[in-house]
Amino acid sequence: MALATVLGLSLISLSATAAAREMPLRVLLESLRQQEYDILYSSALVHQEMRVTVESVSLQALQQALPELGLRLEQRGGVWVIISAPTPPLEQPAAGADPEQAEPPENVIVTGSMHRFPTGDLVGSSQRFTPEAMNVVPVLASDAMRVALRLPGVSSVGVSAKPRIRGGLQDELLVIQDGVELLEPFHLADYHSAYSSIDYHTIESVDIYTGGFPSRYGNRMSGVIDISNDWEKDEYQRDIGISSFANFINVRGQFGESQPGNWLLSVRQGDLSDLTDYIQTRSGDPKYKDAAARMNVALSEASTLALGAVYSEDDIEFQDEEETASSQIETWYLWANLDSLHGRSVRSKLSLSYTDFQRRKMQGSFELEAKGGILDHRQDVERLSLRHDISRLFGQRLLEFGWQAEYSRGDYRHTSRIDRGELADILGTERIVERDISQRPEGGSGGAYLAAEWELASGLLIQPSLRWDFQDYYLQRGTEQQLSPRLGLAYELGESTRLRLSLGRFNQPEGIQELQVIDGIERFFKPQQSDQVIAGLEWDRGDLEFVAEIYYKRYRDQKGRFENMFNPFVLLPEMEPDRVGLYPQRASAQGLDLDLKVTFLPALTGQLRYSHMQAQDRIEGKWIERRWSQQHTLNASLIWQKQSYSLSAAITWHSGWRSTQLPPVVPEGVVIPVSEVLNNTLLRDYFSLDISARKSWRIGKTQLQVYADISNVTDRANVAGIDWDVDEGEDENGNIFFLLSPDSETLLKRVPSMGITLSF
Repeated sequence: MALATVLGLSLISLSATAAAREMPLRVLLESLRQQEYDILYSSALVHQEMRVTVESVSLQALQQALPELGLRLEQRGGVWVIISAPTPPLEQPAAGADPEQAEPPENVIVTGSMHRFPTGDLVGSSQRFTPEAMNVVPVLASDAMRVALRLPGVSSVGVSAKPRIRGGLQDELLVIQDGVELLEPFHLADYHSAYSSIDYHTIESVDIYTGGFPSRYGNRMSGVIDISNDWEKDEYQRDIGISSFANFINVRGQFGESQPGNWLLSVRQGDLSDLTDYIQTRSGDPKYKDAAARMNVALSEASTLALGAVYSEDDIEFQDEEETASSQIETWYLWANLDSLHGRSVRSKLSLSYTDFQRRKMQGSFELEAKGGILDHRQDVERLSLRHDISRLFGQRLLEFGWQAEYSRGDYRHTSRIDRGELADILGTERIVERDISQRPEGGSGGAYLAAEWELASGLLIQPSLRWDFQDYYLQRGTEQQLSPRLGLAYELGESTRLRLSLGRFNQPEGIQELQVIDGIERFFKPQQSDQVIAGLEWDRGDLEFVAEIYYKRYRDQKGRFENMFNPFVLLPEMEPDRVGLYPQRASAQGLDLDLKVTFLPALTGQLRYSHMQAQDRIEGKWIERRWSQQHTLNASLIWQKQSYSLSAAITWHSGWRSTQLPPVVPEGVVIPVSEVLNNTLLRDYFSLDISARKSWRIGKTQLQVYADISNVTDRANVAGIDWDVDEGEDENGNIFFLLSPDSETLLKRVPSMGITLSF
């Protein structure tokens, strides 16, 4: 079960006793999923824009509404199935019969594409976003993947589209699409990952886990984003769009009668110079493109074959009088999935994928003072992966198990010559950097998992699981192995209240693509480990929904990492004098997340989210706050939505991020230990008001949609960090000293974006 009901459901009233209202059919099906009904349907039958009028969110209401759409609901072997109903219409149940009293398997969740099956996600912290939900959330650059930044427990100052979840690092996030792990699913990946490489026009749903995620997801400690594609989009076969940051075309189609199938082709390209101007004022030419081709075909009534290829490219250049930077990244994903039902109780998915990731990053600094240098970094990674997942139902009990095997190889070539200047001497870090590194790690990795789910007692659900992983590409370390036991419990206190508890161990090895050669590291760190506890309360009274969670995360075997102490949002982070290596012995994160959703009117909904968080590293015997440890965070939104238009506004406020304050005068030869000053000051609190508006018109068989988003409407100067100027002085005794002058750096002021989409 999701942490809270899906954001799309917050756009309607869920009251079972409310007056009749119109809603999207898929939203009604999703709400029944939250009530744990097993409903199977084909995306070829249930289109995104199908709408129904119901008086309650119930199985009976669904049964009564479907005939108007030429559909009907049948129960087959304990599973509810939506099928076409040419004639006659769906028969009404016998007098006194109540379809809600049937006995579907309580915890089977089957929605969306042809063979989606049990998920076993009832105890974790997760939310599902539909395209309708993503459309109405005001986000920077109209990038719908940024909806994750508004979730409780997520840290952000609006620059990166990649979230930091519940105090974790950004690399603790697993992103999956088509069952394939995406290595860098963000454009401008070398410059704060400011824009996602996922075209949301091709998305059916996005599941975002912020903790307690199922054991089928491995090798990341903080979060998961699992993206499912939409193969069919109502009667529209083509979308053409132009916006401030992206131009795209999507084409869909169907083929075959005895073996029906769908295909999808999407192409997108853009120039992100307008976006980067708000992050760093540099002349540049940051171009990107991405494309995807997908096809699925029904080999039989019980099996589907899906094939796909995805390409993404960044070609980024920045230049001014003193600095130059370029980044070229190309990524290919090729994959094939065989999804099958075996009888009524077994589902399997066999996946084969290939990834080719290439990066070249060049930097140059030519400042007049004794500081600057060059950097040339190249990285090539290939990965071949085979995965098999199986779900088995034993009555109302669910068993999941699977395995994965991968072969990866990397090629790193790095050259740098850098002089970091006097500030590096003051911090006691390496001032003169000269590196020539070549590394070619390769080897296998993989793992297996076993998970179960059953009702232990009336209203008490238990989900035990165990995951095992290994890696044998570790340089100078040999083979590494990890065990990850997890346990979830959910208890129904009544029709409207549920308690949840999740305990588990999460391990994270460094992938071959994560060797930190660019900062001079030539070995993989030992796999990290995190033990996590999450306790949650869900309360749902229709028009009012409330979710509360407390969590605690304890990290061990932390890897070394590199950060910029003063301001991380710079063009050449690896060359800056405040670039320091951090080697925590331990780390912890703890917090409270509150989520309240209110339906004021059928067309007007509101949401209020509050988070309290503390994230710390233990460095050289001291507990030090992480830069992104947002002590208090408040997100509030208001959405007005009718069938053809929507208006929304959202505010985000949180405690200021941390930075490092230095003394104003430092005598020559004095070294300030990093651990003594790291993150010792709070920046100004962050605030942003964002608005969004959308309007669509139907002209015959064509739909025209116009939209506009404005981020940071008030043009608030949110502070990102501190820049230090160093001047040399001498006292009357001839002693040399350095004068340090701080200068606050701001970014991301008002950012407008707009676009138009034609569907036909």
